Amino acid sequence: MEHNDAKNGRVLLLKRNEKILTLLYSGNRLLYADAYAPEESVLHNIYIGKVKNVVHNIQAAFVEYKPGALCFLPLRECQSPILVNRGYDGRIIAGDEIVLQIISERQKNKEAGATANLSFAGKYLVLSLCRRQTEYSSQLSKEQKSRLQAFAENNAFFAETESGYGIVFRTNAGTLTDLALLEEELSILRREADSLLQRAPCRTCFSLLKQAPAAYLKNLQNFRSGEYDRITTDDAVLFQETEQYLRQYQPYDLDKLVFYEDRILPLCKLYSVEARLEEALQRKVWMKSGGYLVIDHTEALTCIDVNSGKYAGRKEREETFLSLNLEAAEEIGRQLRLRNISGIVIIDFINMNGKGQDRLLFSRLKEILSRDPVYTSAVDMTALGLVEVTRKKERKSLWEQLR
Repeated sequence: MEHNDAKNGRVLLLKRNEKILTLLYSGNRLLYADAYAPEESVLHNIYIGKVKNVVHNIQAAFVEYKPGALCFLPLRECQSPILVNRGYDGRIIAGDEIVLQIISERQKNKEAGATANLSFAGKYLVLSLCRRQTEYSSQLSKEQKSRLQAFAENNAFFAETESGYGIVFRTNAGTLTDLALLEEELSILRREADSLLQRAPCRTCFSLLKQAPAAYLKNLQNFRSGEYDRITTDDAVLFQETEQYLRQYQPYDLDKLVFYEDRILPLCKLYSVEARLEEALQRKVWMKSGGYLVIDHTEALTCIDVNSGKYAGRKEREETFLSLNLEAAEEIGRQLRLRNISGIVIIDFINMNGKGQDRLLFSRLKEILSRDPVYTSAVDMTALGLVEVTRKKERKSLWEQLR
């Protein structure tokens, strides 16, 4: 069985303005929101694309993966490319027909991002065609890693798979009580990968070799184990699709799926969905202490300013500022995930004038950011209390998704 310590965690699946919302609540608090437009999504799909041109000074290629649709393919993402029109000789040239996977959506003036290093992700494992070795999420504890390592080393199927594929243990694998689920998931991923490798050489350019699960289903896969104990929807089609997905990929979560049928109190009203989404887009974010954040977006980066506001603490000045900054760090971690803020983020904490407190705050922020399922890193802190954070770009921000 899967480890589950969710505390009133709820996932809502709703339809809104021709988009599908995935909302993750903890109690009455919205932790995550995603608006998925089915007709627009290509993220994680695998195609046969045609290289239009290679730009050597930026070490990248522009590839047409669908008629009229280009993606950006860094050459560093071509360690073991599959070419269907010729044998790979160490070069990527114009006219090559290459198997690639979309790894980031088109954003503003930037093309979608792609890789030729294909991977197949489950809730606990990622199967890679690029690196033939076993790796472990950096967020796994030493004890969890040792336990998973011992399991893999003593499992014949894992050993046989490692001869042709790379295996990555995701963070969720660390909380499993029944490790047999790992072998079951690896078997599913192997079938997908083996099938694609057999079909690719026989397919024509622009073929869609693998359709990724819809984003709202992918979210269920990517949420941390224990974040939710209920998946609720009031839409019959979403219920059916989710049930089919869970039955195939996450059967241990089937009992969490619930169909909501109360016509007097709609699901969106019960959870104040519109109000929560409006709050998630506001520039000012109030904290319980009376302090607040101001979040501003520019073309190049996002700025977050921490303000003391109405804080009325009775502690000494430095303790007051440390307390406010620590609360702000927790709220910033939530806001980055909720709003899906990516790229460079500059945080202006309240200046505490104490190196020991700065180190404590920076260490705490790093620990908070490590919980984010999307790779997020606290890079540095200046003497003025400015912190640089980077968050991996994958999907559009919540504001872009909802507009």
